[in-house]
Amino acid sequence: MKKYLLFFCGLLLLSSCAQAEQKAADPQPNNELLQFAKANCFFWYFQKKGYDLHDIKAITGGLVELGSASPEQYEQVAELVKNYTPQLVTKQEIDIDLLKCFKLEQDRNFLRSLAAVQ
Repeated sequence: MKKYLLFFCGLLLLSSCAQAEQKAADPQPNNELLQFAKANCFFWYFQKKGYDLHDIKAITGGLVELGSASPEQYEQVAELVKNYTPQLVTKQEIDIDLLKCFKLEQDRNFLRSLAAVQ
């Protein structure tokens, strides 16, 4: 019994180390670029729906103004978000363009692409 417990604990430790190594290997995007990406995602959604863009432009403009990234990086992020098409399944026929704004910060592929902008 003791051998099985030690074996199980060993497997658990190896598995944990492998997962920690995988997470460490994933590049971490700049937090201000991620905030801009989320706000910009809503901008594209609002524009698609024909909503007033005044407030969302002010928000994204404020993020750019206060951020330390270059204007070119913000432009790259805006294009990245505009072209971002995740594979999402919805329960209630929710608009994917809206849902992706809530999911992009959890999408490893998007985060890798965003980290490459830096």
